[in-house]
Amino acid sequence: MSEPADLAALLAAASRSTEGLAALAPAKCAAALALDGLTISLSNHSGLELVWSDPADATGTTVEDLQYTLGEGPSLDAARTGQSVVLPDLHTTPDERWPVFLPAVRDHPVRAIFALPLHLGVIRLGALTGRRSSPGPLTRAQMTDALALAEAATLILLTPDGVRDIGSDNPLPLHRALIHQAAGALSYRLDVPVDEALARLRAYAYTNDRPILDVAHDVIHHHLHLDNATR
Repeated sequence: MSEPADLAALLAAASRSTEGLAALAPAKCAAALALDGLTISLSNHSGLELVWSDPADATGTTVEDLQYTLGEGPSLDAARTGQSVVLPDLHTTPDERWPVFLPAVRDHPVRAIFALPLHLGVIRLGALTGRRSSPGPLTRAQMTDALALAEAATLILLTPDGVRDIGSDNPLPLHRALIHQAAGALSYRLDVPVDEALARLRAYAYTNDRPILDVAHDVIHHHLHLDNATR
């Protein structure tokens, strides 16, 4: 098994690239920080939009989707406050901090979460979130490297024209594009505001313990109508 790449080397290579975030492989960056996975989510009107992750990292996607569905969690707090959220052991984190998210995430192989804000001065873009299946803090060197990665991602994403993935002719990939489509369709069918339609999607996913992307798929394909969000 090869040794994890040095994060400084990964960042240096990305700075010379014209591929934007695609020049930073999530799996390699996570391994360099001794983490099991890394994600980047950007703030939007509905919460956070996942835009960077390893396609093979199902757990990382699940953690971000849980926060999006439940409206609470470390990534959301880091993005909102501009402060790092460091959780070396979720099993010792008081439930009252996130009374819905914590019991839900403990059903998954996650023991430690580290959410760092993506921001430049007062401009807050979102959060870089790492996780491990074993408890324990980041070392000083690992935290320094993680902050450097967050800064590099911010500089890649923030341009004079707004937030986008510079170096790419394509828009940022939207992990939850299907959810936004379902909310729009539901808004039209039920004659309700889009925010209410999105709330119904979240409520149904939470009440029925289903991934919100699966619920959105069923709405788009007319398998769910959600005239009652908890039905």
